[in-house]
Amino acid sequence: MQSAIPIAATCPKCQATPLICRFNFFDRGDLQVHSWEHRCQDCGWRETKAFRSDTPDAADGDPAVCPWCSRSGAAS
Repeated sequence: MQSAIPIAATCPKCQATPLICRFNFFDRGDLQVHSWEHRCQDCGWRETKAFRSDTPDAADGDPAVCPWCSRSGAAS
């Protein structure tokens, strides 16, 4: 799976399209981190969210699904 792909979304700062959705997965055995980033390549605006296995929060949803565009970043 690609870690970054363009998505059909508009930048909230400059209204450019598309944004880039990036997914990264880190597995250290005792710690897993799923991180998500939406970024505008025109103005540099970005929004990030990370899910860590050592601080679970059920209200945050599935860490392998982007919290903004629902893209799957299934780590395998």
